[in-house]
Amino acid sequence: MLSDCVSTASNAHMSIAINGCGPIEMQIDKSSSTSGRLPTVPDHDETVARLREENARLRAELAQMRAEAKPAGDTTWETEMARGIAYADGRSSSSSLSAGRLLKQLAGLSKERMKAGLIRNSSEFEYLPKPGTDEAQLEADFVRWGYCLVKDAMSPAQVQAQLDRLVDQAEAEKRIKVGMMTSRNDTAQLVNNLVLKGAVFRDAVEFKESAAQGGPLVDRLLNKVMGQGFGLGCAHGSIVHQGGGLQELHIDQGGMPMPYPQFPFGSLIIWCYTQFDLDNGATYCVPGSHRSATGTTRFRDGADLVRLVEGEPGLVAICAPPGTCILTDTRILHCGGRRTAPGTRYAMRCHYNRYFMRALHEQSTANVHVPDEVYELLSPRLKQMMGITVNNHEPVGELHRDGA
Repeated sequence: MLSDCVSTASNAHMSIAINGCGPIEMQIDKSSSTSGRLPTVPDHDETVARLREENARLRAELAQMRAEAKPAGDTTWETEMARGIAYADGRSSSSSLSAGRLLKQLAGLSKERMKAGLIRNSSEFEYLPKPGTDEAQLEADFVRWGYCLVKDAMSPAQVQAQLDRLVDQAEAEKRIKVGMMTSRNDTAQLVNNLVLKGAVFRDAVEFKESAAQGGPLVDRLLNKVMGQGFGLGCAHGSIVHQGGGLQELHIDQGGMPMPYPQFPFGSLIIWCYTQFDLDNGATYCVPGSHRSATGTTRFRDGADLVRLVEGEPGLVAICAPPGTCILTDTRILHCGGRRTAPGTRYAMRCHYNRYFMRALHEQSTANVHVPDEVYELLSPRLKQMMGITVNNHEPVGELHRDGA
């Protein structure tokens, strides 16, 4: 605290009271080029007395904050019962205590920072995750930054096979006017429900080496994130042409009630078919925005999310070569990035969630309506992932009545 006081005084020649240091005797320095007075630094006893006083004040403030953080001591069952069901946010009886209202403070921020040139490539930061295959390092990256990059998760041949199938499907859907265009001027397209649209996608979704050579490694990591038996929320193709792709910042479990536990509800993974970087429309994220070192979530009442975005490293574009698989924590702030370079960025995005949860995405209709001919092709594990272990439309059990 003493150095702060001295430093400030040296740079503010006309100050009388500086940073709570109290009145300071002023003197004229005729040799100075400034026209003001220079402060005289307090002696040792004055400094010690001031620091002790400030220390006592800070201790009192800390004690008060700790007291305020504790639940009210007079809370009783009668009080809570009279209060009624109060799991909503106080604004609507149908709204949960979700992170949605916190995310409103970030509206338009990704666009503002993109236009201002304030988004940097993740590769510019030596400490941020790099593509790799060391499992311990991948886990460490996921814990610290909320994402990790599995190198060469797909071979060039596997990437090409899936890319060719994705392009064919996207063109066919546009041709029959059912294409899902997600940006203005048709600069981005989403190809929904890929598990219904090709064996190469189904095999990658359940991590078969025939479709993704690094699939078993990705599978092991996801089992550690969510536990065994995790489910599939969605699997869709992402196509971004020049000028398209930009989204609002969000988290993928924003609709879940808070407070969040010390683990994510799921993981969004991205199979990169083409180069990911700032110019090519890579996903933007705020590394480390998912949790603190103690495990507490960043998403709680009163959280200043803008501060996270404007801090260090701030909002970055995830850099990864083709064949990389990006694994993310569903609590990390992220959004689709704007592609400014000519050409197209291709990827497949798969959302997985803990086994006891239904899909979080509106794109999950594939998990409800599966044509019989496709159902017969699904593996037992993929059926379990999709929650469709039974595909019989006939009434069963007590609902079935002969002759009805």
